[in-house]
Amino acid sequence: MTEPFYFKRYDVVIGKAENTEELSKELERLRIEDPYAVLYHIKEGHISNWLISIGRKDLANAIKPSMTIEETIAVISGHSRMHKGGPRGGQHGQGRKPGTKRTFQNRD
Repeated sequence: MTEPFYFKRYDVVIGKAENTEELSKELERLRIEDPYAVLYHIKEGHISNWLISIGRKDLANAIKPSMTIEETIAVISGHSRMHKGGPRGGQHGQGRKPGTKRTFQNRD
């Protein structure tokens, strides 16, 4: 099990996330309650480093220190939806149902 991500303001924990879905929810909540703390964690690369530690390097690379809170939320929440069976950026062919396997047969 990996270590959760802790949002902190100085030495006080103000939020916690154990996966990308929880991270997205905490970002939404904290952007209202303490946007400066969220921006600090984005700009210092804390969120990206944590994402790498949980095996989400692809997502970590999509988050840049110059991003706003809203941009970061969009990246993370969009990625969370993709991994729950949502669209995958055109990987499925036209008319095929997601999750169906393409098979190739010799048609001689």
